[in-house]
Amino acid sequence: MATAPTVTVNPFVPSLYEADSFSPLGAFPTMTLLRLLGDEGFDAFETERHWAFAAIEQAWPNTRILFQYMLQDNARMFSKIAKEKFALEWEPATAHQRTSVAYQALGLATTAIVGKTGSASPTIVGRFGRKHTAAMRRESHLLKFRERGALAKELERDVFTAINRFIDEHESWEMGRLIRFMRPEVTADLDTLVLYRDEFSIVRDLYQQGFELSCKCIWPLVAAQNSVIRGDPDDFGDAHPDVVPLAARPTNLTKFDKLPNAYKVAYAAQVPGWDSFGDLLSNRHRNAIGHATAHHELRTGRVVSDRDRAGVSYLDFLGLTFGVFEALTALIQVLRAARVASSPDFHLE
Repeated sequence: MATAPTVTVNPFVPSLYEADSFSPLGAFPTMTLLRLLGDEGFDAFETERHWAFAAIEQAWPNTRILFQYMLQDNARMFSKIAKEKFALEWEPATAHQRTSVAYQALGLATTAIVGKTGSASPTIVGRFGRKHTAAMRRESHLLKFRERGALAKELERDVFTAINRFIDEHESWEMGRLIRFMRPEVTADLDTLVLYRDEFSIVRDLYQQGFELSCKCIWPLVAAQNSVIRGDPDDFGDAHPDVVPLAARPTNLTKFDKLPNAYKVAYAAQVPGWDSFGDLLSNRHRNAIGHATAHHELRTGRVVSDRDRAGVSYLDFLGLTFGVFEALTALIQVLRAARVASSPDFHLE
């Protein structure tokens, strides 16, 4: 008896909607990934994907608990978890010490989830660390961070909550990693494929909330830049992005906080080393994605709305969401500096 052609569908891997043959692209998951990524890219993609799964399964549960105890200022339970689950051999007696331990654990877990390929976090955080260290020599910078200590602590809690929610829903957006491994010569082929997972409403909420929250956390970056270049965290001088209208240009951090998100991103992105914020927090498709009529069309594999019928591919949308997650993981490390600077363990001379 003759058998009908068989097509293997993996909802995690882009597929050809009309696949009914042995097509090398879209009919078989492994062949499709090899075609899109190449041999080396495929191996790297699978390796980093497994790093993420392992970190979420093995490292994140204890990291989440440890960080929550730090946020609650529960020193006794923090020490207990740090010693039992992280083999800490000394007593973290101060808030600063507990912050350091918690953030090291958080950084290890989130770095494994984001992976190395296409990651901008090391450059962002490293560049900020050097600028912030230099800026802290100025009393005006330290005083500004003390003044904003309560805001930094609130944002820290909100960002951690957002990161935890992203991780809880990891399977819904993790294929956005694929965009970072794509071979340029086959990028157009991706437009012919669809992803059979349809969790648009979940991912859109993650994307929108993560985007908004990330933009609220940019102020320590511009404060450090202002302090290093002009000696005052509130002094923006004449260093304004062209996209920001003259009337909207801030004269202090309080006015910066009230800017539209796109302008906040532009201020960070104009600094060498932080230009990647323009990609991680791209506003290019945000209005179309956030429109009330936006939805994922499975047949075409695109997110479309009444406002934008051409839309954006669902895989590109997942790539944007992956970028927002990375932005949150970098910015919480930036907020760490604000928390330490406002810590009661340190006193002004």
